[in-house]
Amino acid sequence: MNRRDLENEFETKYNDYGKMLFKIAFLYMGNSSDAEDVLQDVFVKFLSSRHNFKDGEHEKAWFIRVTQNKCLDMLKRASNKNVPIEDIISLNYVENNDMSEIIEKVFSLPEKYKLSVILYYYNDYSVEEISKILKISKSAVKMRLKRSREILKLELEDYV
Repeated sequence: MNRRDLENEFETKYNDYGKMLFKIAFLYMGNSSDAEDVLQDVFVKFLSSRHNFKDGEHEKAWFIRVTQNKCLDMLKRASNKNVPIEDIISLNYVENNDMSEIIEKVFSLPEKYKLSVILYYYNDYSVEEISKILKISKSAVKMRLKRSREILKLELEDYV
């Protein structure tokens, strides 16, 4: 593949997935700078290795999974640094201080629950789509979402 083809492929994939992957990375990393680093790593990995995806959903699932793994790797290396809530507010993820408390609690969910919540509530994926992306059953996705809601309800009794 020549340089121009590679540039076109990058541009197409970035336009297709860039915003969604940035949101996921931002929710994991807690700041724009780290989220951009993750996004860069994901696209470098995509461009440096050839993949034969079955279809568009398989490709999208690959991008989401690689983004999640890059975030987890970066968080491990950074010794699980805290999420600065100011970054969230500056990106207009919240409209008021009460919402910032809720989002902070979402960040504190256990990893296996956090990604399900991010995909379902922030990226509007269906339970079936999440099931395919995470390679778990639909009932497991529903259970993770249910447990996430239970945890958040207990944590946010003053707001619910």
